[in-house]
Amino acid sequence: MQFNSQQDGLLRLPAWIPGSYMVRDFAKHIITINAQSEAQPLTLTQIDKQTWQYQHQANQQIKLSYDLYAFDLSVRANYLSSEILVLNPAASCLEVVGLSETEQQLVIELPPQVANWRMACALHPFAAAPELTISKFTAKNYLQLIDSPLLAGALELVCFELSGIPHHLVFAGAYQADLARIAADLAPICQQQIDVFGGLPAEVEQYWFLNWAVDKGYGGLEHQHSTLLMMNKFDLPNPQLPSVVTEEYQNYLALCSHEYFHLWWVTRAKPAELIPYQLDAEQYSNQLWLYEGFTSYFDDLSLVRCGKISASQYLQTLSQTITRVVRSPSNLVQSLSDSSFTAWTKFYKQDENAQNAVVSYYAKGSLVALCLDAALRSRGFVLQDLMRLFYREFSTIGSTEERIYALLLELTHDQTLVDEFKKWVNSPQQLPIAQSLSALGVQLQLRAPSSTSDLSGEKSFDLPPRDLGFSYEQKPEGLVVISVRHHSPAQQAGIANQDIIVAIDGFKASENNIQQVLNRYPLGTKLPVHLFRQQRLLVLDFIVTAATETTAVLAIDGETPPSWLAVHSNQNLEQVN
Repeated sequence: MQFNSQQDGLLRLPAWIPGSYMVRDFAKHIITINAQSEAQPLTLTQIDKQTWQYQHQANQQIKLSYDLYAFDLSVRANYLSSEILVLNPAASCLEVVGLSETEQQLVIELPPQVANWRMACALHPFAAAPELTISKFTAKNYLQLIDSPLLAGALELVCFELSGIPHHLVFAGAYQADLARIAADLAPICQQQIDVFGGLPAEVEQYWFLNWAVDKGYGGLEHQHSTLLMMNKFDLPNPQLPSVVTEEYQNYLALCSHEYFHLWWVTRAKPAELIPYQLDAEQYSNQLWLYEGFTSYFDDLSLVRCGKISASQYLQTLSQTITRVVRSPSNLVQSLSDSSFTAWTKFYKQDENAQNAVVSYYAKGSLVALCLDAALRSRGFVLQDLMRLFYREFSTIGSTEERIYALLLELTHDQTLVDEFKKWVNSPQQLPIAQSLSALGVQLQLRAPSSTSDLSGEKSFDLPPRDLGFSYEQKPEGLVVISVRHHSPAQQAGIANQDIIVAIDGFKASENNIQQVLNRYPLGTKLPVHLFRQQRLLVLDFIVTAATETTAVLAIDGETPPSWLAVHSNQNLEQVN
């Protein structure tokens, strides 16, 4: 990189990337770093984990070079191989402190062996963008630079247009998929999100879905004019099944829908505590439930509302979310407000005890959105009405808890609803999910699960399923415990994380027989469990216990889908501007 400066100063790299609330210390990937001025070495002094100080004569040009390790198989950092380049400037481009508001240029120089690679990035210029031949990009400032990931390789491109704005879908990696179908399916989903807010943000000239297909991986990260997505190559639609929406393809479309919703909700409207971003350390907010949770509510909802999935498919997905929340002991331990605030140290750094201590502000936040939507509909409103009010204010000054509740009161004039909403957010309690769904035309029943992976659907049992109380991985040496649920028979027996269970009542423990063994004993029976803990053989007493009813089963009242799942467009509020 080259720059001109008129004073001594600092160079620094962000410690985290917006939208992913964990300090990742990107500077640790810098292997060597050097600077020179007028062909003479220049002293760089590292003063903390991510900052370097330089000294030089005024108006001299400085050239900085550094080697960067790039092998992070995620959407948050950098990855380079002989087949692909995934570049996040937030994890690679040093900021020249004092020049952050000046124009920044990103130039990619490819070696001869990959000179035929194409590149995709949401930075200017856009003129030749559809051909993906540009290698020099310009950002108006440093913040825009680090908000613009780049994908390079043997890229394929399909496009669609909404509200006169081109939307580009770029694909990299090894896959076989019907890309034209993806564009056709995604366009009406995006339109649903546009309708929620009443229009695209005025400054959006183009939008880019940067897709990276891998063997195993899933995730997305939002940016102001693009999103970087990672998916399993088999998540993309099978060309031999042109009309089938598999569960995997539904998950991919929901991921795209989720990140596109962030075009308004997080990249523009955001908590006031995140304005401006301070990327050298944590920035705490207790409002992530509003931004990620409400986004998670609308992402799947848009799929059913535009007809890409059926009502039964949507309810199957929703029932799995309900099950995960209801089944987790953390639901009654941690509030959504606290989960948001501690995201940096708890949600993004989960361990084997997470199910007991960390509630998901994504999953439970989406159920709060559902309950609020139901409450608003019973009062003659819909959640979209509130979202537009939120966006109009929070996209300029950021949100505060006080204004969130004040705007709900301004819309409904119902203090009782506001007080109830506050409890959902600030108290670790069960949500009124069954009552809310009933008001929306859907019935919720809970049944006992047959296993830890049993998350939805109707089932009948000759015997009440037994509760293991622990999750495990099947290994040749036995069942390796990976988590133990609080207040479960496993915890009461003294089973702990990393125990290797080898036998129950003398029978070898395996994934295929563990439930069958337990089913042959009456409830309350005490069984010996043989396990290894740190190479020592232990025998613990396990009491056969019935599984609690935590698996959600959803059914539509009547024969037709409820109006809640139909397309809704409210024209009472002004268009986004």
